[in-house]
Amino acid sequence: MAPTAAIERPGILTRILLDIGRRMFGKVLTPQQVMARRLPLMLGIGGLYGAIEWFAQTDRRLRALLNIHVAALYAVPY
Repeated sequence: MAPTAAIERPGILTRILLDIGRRMFGKVLTPQQVMARRLPLMLGIGGLYGAIEWFAQTDRRLRALLNIHVAALYAVPY
């Protein structure tokens, strides 16, 4: 699969959101790069993920372990 092309001239809000993802995961993930092309989508999905991350009842470490386990089950790089 070919890598996702970078956005040529991202706006300030897009750069801030990409930087948040980079700080959280160490790099900008592919779904975030794809969503960055449509800012309303990026804001909506980012708000959903943020709400799940901050208000979820599951322990953060357990949720991260579950994410890795599901990715391994479906042979998807995490």
